[in-house]
Amino acid sequence: MNRGGPMNELKSNYNKASGENFMELINIKKNFGDLQVLKDINLNVAKGEVVCIIGASGSGKSTLLRCINHLERVTSGMVVIQGDIADHRENDKNLIKITHQDINKLCSEVGMVFQRFNLFPHKTVIENVIEGPLVVKKANKLEITKFGEELLELVGLTDKRDEYPSRLSGGQQQRVAIARALAMKPDIMLFDEPTSALDPELVGEVLEVMKKLADDGMTMLVVTHEMGFAKEVANRVIFMDDGYVIEDTTPAEIFTNPKMDRTKEFLNKIL
Repeated sequence: MNRGGPMNELKSNYNKASGENFMELINIKKNFGDLQVLKDINLNVAKGEVVCIIGASGSGKSTLLRCINHLERVTSGMVVIQGDIADHRENDKNLIKITHQDINKLCSEVGMVFQRFNLFPHKTVIENVIEGPLVVKKANKLEITKFGEELLELVGLTDKRDEYPSRLSGGQQQRVAIARALAMKPDIMLFDEPTSALDPELVGEVLEVMKKLADDGMTMLVVTHEMGFAKEVANRVIFMDDGYVIEDTTPAEIFTNPKMDRTKEFLNKIL
């Protein structure tokens, strides 16, 4: 890993936050019509912390991530990122005005990696990586291309710089997606089950990149079914069920001594 390269530049962003909490979710509720998917979620993520969210499908994990970066608007509640209110609503009504510039700022602060890679098929690997900074931040092309190349080295894909996504494996495409998110120099990274669409033998290469980011101090909120990763890398593990946070504790505690019967039932099925 090139510790003198892109991670040093990214770390200059990590140190911007003041106070203990990088992100706060306060009384978050999300409805889709009559269906209440998130039910009064309260969650803090500290600077440099890796928080893994586990739970059965349909428990609200992915919806929670999508509400953080405005892919979905909360029905009620407040999202605070580095002391700035990113969203505040009550019963589907805005309590603060959100402008296009606000959304762009949020996108630059919060990186997200999805289950599916969502790469542009008509663009090369390096073009995919630098697209966001060029369009959103109006970055200098030479400078961001150099940074993009450093990020490709970070994720182990220097030799794939000029390939198109169709010529990459699923694991390689997901690593490009991680580099693309990092190119925006985010303060926090959200991962929505980033290995769920991969063949089992490709999972490890993506988790290895995520471990590198964690080791270097990236603040991360990770929805995952990879319990080994949660045990090894997370500072905290959150168990969600039916739109609620049921448990929020250390990996050692939740995997060896879960408090709630629903957590025990879930872990007994998958471990």
